[in-house]
Amino acid sequence: MLKIRLQGTTNDLKWFIKMLSRDKRFVINTPSDPQDIKGSKKYKRVYTEVFRTKEEFQRYNDSSEPEIVKYYYGSGTTYGYGYPKRKKK
Repeated sequence: MLKIRLQGTTNDLKWFIKMLSRDKRFVINTPSDPQDIKGSKKYKRVYTEVFRTKEEFQRYNDSSEPEIVKYYYGSGTTYGYGYPKRKKK
């Protein structure tokens, strides 16, 4: 198991998490919400766990299957995995 921190723009984070979740070589645990980075309004960070197999995932977690959260925004397309779109303040 790897615990990783991803840093980048919100769109880049969504793209990378989506790419990792589609790759059959990895099992990804639900990523955290994007968090602010001090000194930057443009870049965010996300924490997640990456496993090699489903058996390894089950060993570290209570649930039998990894949860992939998809958010629907009404256009017929699902954007992002694991976190909702943020409202501007």
